[in-house]
Formats: sequence, structure tokens, C-alpha cells
Amino acid sequence: MRQVLKSTAQQLFRRAGGLHLVRWKNYHAVRILMYHRFSDPVPLEAQCIHLKQHYELLSMLELSEHLQSGRAFPPNSVVITVDDGYRDFLKVAFPVFSKFHIPVTVFLVTDFLDGKVWLWPDVVKYAFEHTVHTRAEIEIANGRRLSLPLDSSVFRLQSARLAIEEAKVLTNRDRSFFVDSLKEQLQVKLPLETPEHYQPLHWDEVRSLAGSGVEIGAHTRTHSILSKISDNRELRDEIFGSKERIEKELSLPVFHFCYPNGRAADISDAAVGVVRDANFRTAVTTEGGLNLKCNNRLLLRRIGVEPDFPELYFHQCVAGFRV
Repeated sequence: MRQVLKSTAQQLFRRAGGLHLVRWKNYHAVRILMYHRFSDPVPLEAQCIHLKQHYELLSMLELSEHLQSGRAFPPNSVVITVDDGYRDFLKVAFPVFSKFHIPVTVFLVTDFLDGKVWLWPDVVKYAFEHTVHTRAEIEIANGRRLSLPLDSSVFRLQSARLAIEEAKVLTNRDRSFFVDSLKEQLQVKLPLETPEHYQPLHWDEVRSLAGSGVEIGAHTRTHSILSKISDNRELRDEIFGSKERIEKELSLPVFHFCYPNGRAADISDAAVGVVRDANFRTAVTTEGGLNLKCNNRLLLRRIGVEPDFPELYFHQCVAGFRV
């Protein structure tokens, strides 16, 4: 009953012009949308139609120029970003964004593209998906243990998500040890060839995307949480190293950076300092919210969205109603 009342209230709010009011209230701010994965072009097309009807689409480069000059943003501006560099962006999302002439920036984890690493959350998901165990006693750190049911696909997904959240608070060294030990505890070996669902873009594909107008940004070398890195050389290697690797492959400058995990607790002052030293024009977080001219250009807020969001929920998120 409560869900029915909530849905009814949302529909009434929409019909009464509530979203128009929210857009008007936030017309002077920039919304940076954050996508990750894509599986179906149809709902993404619907989202793009909505964006084209109600918003001014900017590239990250255009946004950086407004921030640098102090000029007002176009009314109801939106910037599209995609994190990590999975191949499903090329196969599913790029044709849709291209069809609607929507600029997009893709942030790459460079060791991921080089085939040196899987993204560590994917290792956790794969291990839980493919273990033969129907229950697991998982050691985290400092003697902490999790007792997790694995006798259904739903439980496996829930357990993987719980393990990922637990791992995020560990130091990078402890997290690496935890992920390696998890594979042993669940008796799972990663395949020599990365499964399609977890595959990154290839560098020749990145060059093609860049040639087609997609902006490419840096997202560190290994997706390590930067606040957990105390060694300055390692911190600079993660940040400068990803920038230099992309620039070498593309023969183009890289102006934009994305903090892994991206919450305030994941971003140290030292990390922001290295990002500044690397001469990035902008850097984005995962802290929710809208951006004004006065915002720190190296700590920009974003709105997390995905193609499978319910239509009304997506419209509310972009308008700024749910951030």
C-alpha cells in the first residue's frame, strides 16, 4: 500500500509540472551524469530523447572552459560521463549517444585496458558467481568473518556486493590480499581470457572513439582508492601514469580525471594535489549533487544513473530532485 501511495504521489507531482519547477529552480547549475555499464540500447535511447528535449548537452571540455572563464553555464546544462572503460560502451552506448549527437567523456583505468588487471570488484563478482560452494565463511581483515549463503543467484549477488563494500574500507594492500584470498576460499580461478561481460575497450577502439569525438579521461592505472595510498610515489604513478599512458596511445592531451570510488572519504588532499600537479582541467567525484560556477573544478559532483533506471526516477535524478 505504501508503495502504491508513493507511486501515485510521484505521478501527481509529475502531472502538476513538478519536474519543470525543479528544472527551473536548478537551471543555473550543471548536472554531470555518471554511467558505468550498458546492456540494452532501447532504454538508453529513451533517456537520450529526454535529455535532448529538456537540457543543454555540454562536453567536459566545454564545461572546463566555462569554469575557467567564469562565464555562466547554459541553462539546464548536462554533461555525460562513463567510468572504467568497458567494451559495452562501444557496442551498446556509443551508437546511441552518437545518433543523438550527445558528447560523452569516458574515463579509463589504463592497466585494465592493458590486460594487466581485472577491475577488483569484477574479480569478487566472478568468484561468487562461479564457486561450487553453497555457503562461505569469508575472512575480511583483523579477524572479521562473514558467513554468506550462496545457494541461489540472488544470494550470490548480494554476497558479492557485501564483500565489495567491506573491501572498500581496507587499505589497498589489504584489499588486494583479501581479493586474492577470496578466490582461494571460494576455489575459483580466473580464466585466461577475460569473459565478454568483463572485457575492457581495446586501444585501437579507444583511438577510433576519440577520432569520433568521444573525450577520453584518466581514471588511474589500477582503480586503487587514492585516500588509501600513503606513498607519494605510488600516488603519482596511479594518477600521472594513467594520464601519460592514454596520451601515449592517443597522441592527444588528457584534460579530465575521475577519482576511483570517488566519495569524499576516498579522496585525500594529497590526491587532489597530485591531480593539480598533473595539470588536469577537471576532476570528478561520485559525491552526489549539482555544480555551480563556484565549485572546485577538481572536486566536481555527479549524479549516478544507469540505463535501466525507471523512467520517472531518471527524470527526477537529472532534474536535481533526488540529489
